[in-house]
Amino acid sequence: MPPPPPDLEKSSAPLPDPSDLTTYPDGGTRAWLVVLGAWCGLTASIGLYNTTGVFSVIISNTILTSSSSTSIGWIFSIYAFMVWIVGVWVGPCFDVFGPKYYQIFLAFSLLTGLGSSLLLTPSMACVAHWFDARRGLASGIAWTGGGVGGVLFPLLIQGLLPHLGWAWCIRITAFILLFLCLISILLCRSRIPPPNRKHATSPWRATLPDYRIFLDGTGVMAFTTLGVLFVDLAYFIPITYLPSYYLSRQNLPTSSTISGSAAFGYQLLAILNAASCFGRLISGSLGDHFGHYNTMIIFLFLCVLSIFALWLPDILTSSSFSSSDSPVLLIVFVIIFGF
Repeated sequence: MPPPPPDLEKSSAPLPDPSDLTTYPDGGTRAWLVVLGAWCGLTASIGLYNTTGVFSVIISNTILTSSSSTSIGWIFSIYAFMVWIVGVWVGPCFDVFGPKYYQIFLAFSLLTGLGSSLLLTPSMACVAHWFDARRGLASGIAWTGGGVGGVLFPLLIQGLLPHLGWAWCIRITAFILLFLCLISILLCRSRIPPPNRKHATSPWRATLPDYRIFLDGTGVMAFTTLGVLFVDLAYFIPITYLPSYYLSRQNLPTSSTISGSAAFGYQLLAILNAASCFGRLISGSLGDHFGHYNTMIIFLFLCVLSIFALWLPDILTSSSFSSSDSPVLLIVFVIIFGF
């Protein structure tokens, strides 16, 4: 005999939030326009994020030549931190640009990191307001923007930098980002009212992160969030250092880090991001049918397998850093890891 239903009045479990009963359009012109807006926002934010490998090579070899690799590494580490961590709260912005280390640090790590975070978080969240059953597919389509941006910006910089120089190359990139941001602002809309924060005494306090969401009694939410954060940060490492690794692998001089023989290093990054477009689209659709966590685990396994089965052997077999070594293993790794 089944147990009697619990007394709701005496139960300590919270009642369902009315927003959980909200219906979702799961399609229609307005919903897909939101996806387009999110796509533009992710192209600008994640597309730039996926181009850090190009910036790493240029900054270390042509701008901050007297700075150590450790110091330059902090620029991109803090940038990644700002992109993912500051999404929970946004602080003051620093708008300074120049050839000195602290200026590059402020302009790229802090300013660009904050700007990308401002684009990234709403672009990810707004799609969920319009889709439920097809949320994975819609999110996957929006996330292909990051791959498209990761193809566009490396090739754009590779083509413009030798002819226009660093300053105008960055300005043109900024104009493209501005155009994408304007479309994103016009199209991205929310439709589910914000939850009622009973403990918030003012609108400002309501914008602060609520640590109570992690206190579910089991720690599942906290560990899941931490795990996803580590995945995002781990994905950042190959994206940042892939072009630099290729230059070292081929033993190319500093003078060829912008064009010439080094061009393939930029193209490797473009190949990785092109493969990620297909991976994000397919994984989003598979997640709707087989579960998002199940799909994520499978694709993470492929990423780890590609590192140990392809990238590590390439490092070991090309330990002499001879320019005659074939980059076949590296190319296959880039395609599988990007996918």
